[in-house]
Amino acid sequence: MIDGAFIYHLAAELKDALVGARIDKIIQVNEETFLFQCYLRGQTKHLIIDLNTNRFSAYLTRKTQTSTEHTQFLQHLRKHLLGAINVDIRQHLTDRVLVFTWRTMDIIEGAQEKWLVFEAMGKHSNLLLVHNNKIVDSFKKMFFTTGRQLLPGAEFSFFPVDKKPFTTIDYSTMTSPKMVSQSYMGLSSFLATYLFDHHYQIDDLPLDPTMDLTKNKVYWTNLFPENHLTKKYPSLSLLLDDVERDNQQYKQSYQIFIDKMMKKMVHKIAELEKDRNHHQKGLLKKEDADFIYQSGLTLTEKYSSIDMDTKTILLDPTKTLNENAQKFYKDYHKAKRGLTFVEQQVKENEALLAHLTSLRTFLSWSKKTDINDLEKDLIELGYRLKQKQQPRKKKPTKPHLTTITDADAQYFIGKNHLQNAYVTHELAQPNDYFFHVKDAPGSHVIVRTEQLTELILRKAAMLAAYFSSFRHSSSIPVDYTLIRHVRKIPRTLGHQVLLRQYQTIYIDIDEDLIKNYL
Repeated sequence: MIDGAFIYHLAAELKDALVGARIDKIIQVNEETFLFQCYLRGQTKHLIIDLNTNRFSAYLTRKTQTSTEHTQFLQHLRKHLLGAINVDIRQHLTDRVLVFTWRTMDIIEGAQEKWLVFEAMGKHSNLLLVHNNKIVDSFKKMFFTTGRQLLPGAEFSFFPVDKKPFTTIDYSTMTSPKMVSQSYMGLSSFLATYLFDHHYQIDDLPLDPTMDLTKNKVYWTNLFPENHLTKKYPSLSLLLDDVERDNQQYKQSYQIFIDKMMKKMVHKIAELEKDRNHHQKGLLKKEDADFIYQSGLTLTEKYSSIDMDTKTILLDPTKTLNENAQKFYKDYHKAKRGLTFVEQQVKENEALLAHLTSLRTFLSWSKKTDINDLEKDLIELGYRLKQKQQPRKKKPTKPHLTTITDADAQYFIGKNHLQNAYVTHELAQPNDYFFHVKDAPGSHVIVRTEQLTELILRKAAMLAAYFSSFRHSSSIPVDYTLIRHVRKIPRTLGHQVLLRQYQTIYIDIDEDLIKNYL
């Protein structure tokens, strides 16, 4: 529960630990987590900034971290911040925003100050590199027709808020905890309820980092029920470092395999593009051959070159004009055959790259219960398990599914190609409803209900949007239709389908609702 009050104390703790520290190394631990290795007075400190929707935080870690990502944003962080000295860490007003100020030395400009702005805001969590009030780069890039832009080169501004800082709360005008949280910046409903009940100010509460072991929650002070089992920590960083995070180790070999295959496909497509350009030039040989026959020259003569209107045609001087023309026709037909082959290869490799991209998306949200189904797709692409011995005969098992059952509807969620194929073409019935994010990798969500109400429609659409590559976007388009209007596209990798008579709904993801659903 990282709210503005949590950030208030976290900023002070990190400032005490890091002001004066120099950044020696920056790595990207995973898709959404960055580690800054800092050196200060003989000690190495490791700052984690995690942008994950469910565990967004910043803290000093004692755990060993390895790098698995190489992104353009990481390269920009390294370019601008390696060797930088921290001069300040502060909270913006009382919002869920940390501003790290780093001083760098430019050969021409001299001392420069750059901000690393961490917006700890759930699905909107972001990390921005700012210099001279201009965005150098941002982890999430967003463009809007009006208002705040999150693009390199854009003017930087903080997230707009219309609430007051919580430095002093005037309870004389407050009638409920909800009014407190809606009036004052950075107060979660959890804290607002406690403050309203006791009419406390933030500074009246002691810094007491606590983990509620009963509910697996953490907070900067102990406001948990007395009958809950709790654990105390001497610092917020130690508290956050001890939070049980989703162990991604079991995904590493799959991730490495997919990334290696994707890199191979990108390289292969680039080489095929070179071949395509070469063959397209070969097609021009027909024009050279035609010109030779139309030139009126004696075909049995030998030339080293002849001139067209726009170019000079170089010839083999050991061959006659007729022999050169026939050679050009031969090169033309070879180029024509080669171009047909190359274009087919490009098409197949682009399809495989798209397939790998969808597998990478599926892997990002896979749990251990889903990984076996995903693994079958990877084995078909050449992935091999370390364990060689398998039972001689193994009964086929149904894919693992995430299923949600309500009083008026049942939701079946496929999280990879195998599960998607099963829920859509084996489990689903003709009058069930099909949901899938528009034109992007994602889950097939099947809804079984007597009537597709507005509530069921929005819930299914949100689930489909959440389990898709658009998870961190807003206003996500989701197509839906009856299952009888869904057809598999033959001879395609993975499980691609074609929809008829479908409609589209645009949905935003509510993280709290998703947690309740799942």
